[in-house]
Amino acid sequence: MAFDSLRAIQPRMADELEKTTESGMMPQSLLFSGVPGSGRLTGALDEAFYLTGEDGSLLSSEHIAYFASRPFRPEIRAAYELFTRQRTDFSRCFFIRTVRRVLLQYHSSIASLHKESAGVRKSELLEGDGTVFSAASAIDGILLDIEKSSGFDETAAALAESVMQLLTDQVLSVGKKTAGATIDEIRAIQDWLQEGTEEKAVIFENAEDYTEGAKNSLLKLLEEPPAHSHLILVSSRPGRLLETILSRVRKFTFPELTASAVSAFILRYFMVSGDFQSFDEFFFAEGAGEEEKRAMDGHVRAYSDALMKGRRLSDGEEEEIFSSLEKMDGFRYFRERVIGALEEGMLTGLISAGRAGAVWKALSSSLDSADTYNMSIRHALDLALREASVVR
Repeated sequence: MAFDSLRAIQPRMADELEKTTESGMMPQSLLFSGVPGSGRLTGALDEAFYLTGEDGSLLSSEHIAYFASRPFRPEIRAAYELFTRQRTDFSRCFFIRTVRRVLLQYHSSIASLHKESAGVRKSELLEGDGTVFSAASAIDGILLDIEKSSGFDETAAALAESVMQLLTDQVLSVGKKTAGATIDEIRAIQDWLQEGTEEKAVIFENAEDYTEGAKNSLLKLLEEPPAHSHLILVSSRPGRLLETILSRVRKFTFPELTASAVSAFILRYFMVSGDFQSFDEFFFAEGAGEEEKRAMDGHVRAYSDALMKGRRLSDGEEEEIFSSLEKMDGFRYFRERVIGALEEGMLTGLISAGRAGAVWKALSSSLDSADTYNMSIRHALDLALREASVVR
């Protein structure tokens, strides 16, 4: 059934997209917006596979390209832990789908642009030139073996472990220092879209963060999309997109999921009970080791305490916290935890009402600045501490 993945978390959005697409009224260029964790990418993938007429259950396609801009590591680690522990068909499919989202970045049309990017040089796992594309090819081959396996045995366990070894930071990012699509990649994708008559789709995530040159290249593509092509933008901050881009897309806004909806989904499909505020919390809980969990708790406690008391962290303390968060790809979850800690402090009276409001304003302003001006979350959190330290 079409839009099955989205329907599991956003049934109304799934019905709306399916109805609009089946009516033949869906334009070539779309924008799916909403907060992280609202199912925007899931909807974009379901839409792309529906438009190209392919089975999207395991996200394998040569007719779909994806330019990602998100942390992959937390969800991948959670998927791996769930697969190896639960050993169910659902956890196996979830692991395959989670890794395949990474591989959708490796479209053949942009391979020549990354022929020098190092992948992982492990002779027992990777043959060929050692580039990120050869690593992606090796991972895809292993996933095919996992697909063919029935149940979970030592072979399946070894295959999953091999995938995790090959998923280096370089492979997750296609060897690029910045996320999203580059000018050359957009031009290469445009050339590919103009070939043949098959239906093709491209997903651009967080295009508002692209370089000015890449934004202009994307705009040109949106102005005259090739026949049989479908362009889907995914964004959490659509207000930062160029007005000329916004005027050329059909907009779909994904509502934020409630904590009860998130927890109900997790219980139904992963058989894990708990009161989860977000999928980020669930992925961290399932994928992080005990040492990382203790470190995260300590980082949240130290930062939140400094924020509420107006105390500046030393350079060493900040470096320890931020370096650790970068290593575990945990900034998004950390941000969520800090907001929760501040809200709790306000409710329990750990800080006065007046100061709580001022500190909340400092944190919100800094995080809004990060979203508005493409500031790194690390710099935004540092700015929040600076502003809170002068609150009286």
